[in-house]
Amino acid sequence: MTAETFTRQWMPDLEVRSAAKGGDGRTVCGIAVPYGRPQPIDSRLTEQFARGAFAAQIRAAHRVPFMRDHGPHGGSLIGRATELRDDAAGLYTEFRVSRTEKGDETLELIKDGALSELSVGFREGQNRKLPGGVIERVSATLTEVAIVMAGAYGEAATVTAVRSAATVDRRAQLNQIVAALPVLSADAEALTRASSHGGSNLKYGPGSSLWEYWVGPEGFARYAASPHPWTALRDALIAEGAPTSMADGLATNIMQATPAGRALYAKHHGGHAA
Repeated sequence: MTAETFTRQWMPDLEVRSAAKGGDGRTVCGIAVPYGRPQPIDSRLTEQFARGAFAAQIRAAHRVPFMRDHGPHGGSLIGRATELRDDAAGLYTEFRVSRTEKGDETLELIKDGALSELSVGFREGQNRKLPGGVIERVSATLTEVAIVMAGAYGEAATVTAVRSAATVDRRAQLNQIVAALPVLSADAEALTRASSHGGSNLKYGPGSSLWEYWVGPEGFARYAASPHPWTALRDALIAEGAPTSMADGLATNIMQATPAGRALYAKHHGGHAA
């Protein structure tokens, strides 16, 4: 393993979950590193990360700092990881933002959409060359995750929300929500395509009509009964017009946006409800 530290950036679709939505606005959660997605780095290198590449850090999440810009580039520490786990779409992360001047400022910039991209710092471990010349990072050491102003992976790595760190019984909530699910209406498809719902300018992310439908009870019912709910949701989003390049991250974000979705996601991806 080399001592050199590399950085890679991705663009998250950021949402700050307010107290009205059950959060306190200080825990940032979402996919930090997409898996199995080749990305050109320069004229000589195209790389992707393998699932499990950061296994060592998953066992000690609290040691991974959360930064406002990268530390070696003059960035500031604003918090630390509280959870890391491998999910189908990538490395799922949760970070607690400290109550500091820089931490508060960063959260406001996230809410306003002024800061919208994630970057990871890592040191190389084991690599392998795939057909076509892609270098796959089989193992690497995650040194930090930062909120920055420039990214590379587009919507592949998405922050689901900024929410409370309080522990609740997610499985009990799941049972209550599923029990209350209504029968699908004949207007479900029309609602998915509605353009004036929620007052958001986002086409696919939080606040958009597509987002509101799929995080709601009708949308949840459509994919929850599938043997592979994440895949069913992703395919449905593509059918609704979501770009293929962002469908993976969007499906993960939608499932992570509600207690029922998180519990279902954890059940099928080997984790636990966030």
